[in-house]
Amino acid sequence: MRTRSLGAAALASSLALVCSACGAGSPSAASHKVTPHKAHEKHHRSTSSSTTTTTPPPSTTTTSSTTPVVVTGPPRCTFTHLAISVGQLGAGLGHEGAAILFKNIGTSKCSMSGYPGVGALNATGRQVAQAQRTPSGYLGGMRTGSTTPPVVLLGPGSVASALVEGTDVPEGVASSCPTYPALLVTPPTSTQSTRLAVSLPGCSALEVHPVVSGTTGTTQPSSG
Repeated sequence: MRTRSLGAAALASSLALVCSACGAGSPSAASHKVTPHKAHEKHHRSTSSSTTTTTPPPSTTTTSSTTPVVVTGPPRCTFTHLAISVGQLGAGLGHEGAAILFKNIGTSKCSMSGYPGVGALNATGRQVAQAQRTPSGYLGGMRTGSTTPPVVLLGPGSVASALVEGTDVPEGVASSCPTYPALLVTPPTSTQSTRLAVSLPGCSALEVHPVVSGTTGTTQPSSG
């Protein structure tokens, strides 16, 4: 009986030691688990409380430095500025021409540039042909090689002119050519026209050259 009591006591003592060892290791394990959790919470708070500040790019303002171009100079000659008439006639080697004069009858300077419109009229006054615009021809016009009509400045009383020319030699099997007894002339700076009594042959298409300074309708050097 005493032997069983001693054995039971020994067994109980052994169990107590084992439990004591288990109890001693448990807090350490718990402490090992808690520490990383607290560190994670600290890191999470630090991350959550941080903010990112983005600085917007500086605004820019583009200022245009373009200055409007102001065109100055005499105004264009209007129809009321001008007296339109027929100037000198010319002929040579089957060509006949006439200078159309544009005189400034106004009281101030004006400018002209370009080709006048020239329509050929028949005996009843109906327009039957239109002069072709060319820089120069056999009888005159701009200097050879020039293609841009000049700007002509006309003071009060000054005159500019444009040359119109045609041919009087029949072409091909034709034995005769039409003759135009009058021209309908429109200044290059207007849409109004005037009728001029001047006779020109129409064996080939009429040609009109640009307005130039003076009364001859040409800036080509004289062949004489």
